[in-house]
Amino acid sequence: MALHNQILLLISLSFLVFQLNIATPTPISYISSSPNGSPSSLPSTQNLEIPTNDQVSLGNKESVNHYVDSLMEKTVSKTEDFIDSVVEKRLSDPAADPFAKDCLLVCKEVYENAVDAMKKTIEDVNRGSYYSANVDLSALTTDLETCMDCIKEIYGDDQEFVSFDDWAGKITEDALEKIVGFSS
Repeated sequence: MALHNQILLLISLSFLVFQLNIATPTPISYISSSPNGSPSSLPSTQNLEIPTNDQVSLGNKESVNHYVDSLMEKTVSKTEDFIDSVVEKRLSDPAADPFAKDCLLVCKEVYENAVDAMKKTIEDVNRGSYYSANVDLSALTTDLETCMDCIKEIYGDDQEFVSFDDWAGKITEDALEKIVGFSS
């Protein structure tokens, strides 16, 4: 029982530290150090920008659907790029230890599940099933946290993953905001 409480405390503290680290706005750098210390550049297609949503009318179904669809399609593409350019690259590194590879495999699975959740969100929104879209995106947020917990434990504040996670969290939050705003 004491071990269970210690584990819960550790997870809670890790989450708190994570929240404090992203609570202060920092510019997202697209060139960061890899865990081996050498600079690595994300591909030019990995431009992690949050789209402006000035044109979205929460009272207009087509406007919300179009915005969420577009957002999810772009995010699917960028997530697949991140899997290929960062996760797969690190998995193929012969110097990576077994713990790092296990962590990267978890993240790869999480990101692949995230892609599936985004595609399902597109289908849900197009069907008008906003509650299901909300559930899909909420689950995606939890999955992303699983990957980041692992990354922080293995690599510390790895900027490639931290930047991607911060961007993905903002995208997910934005989509959820539009879905909930329209459906309420």
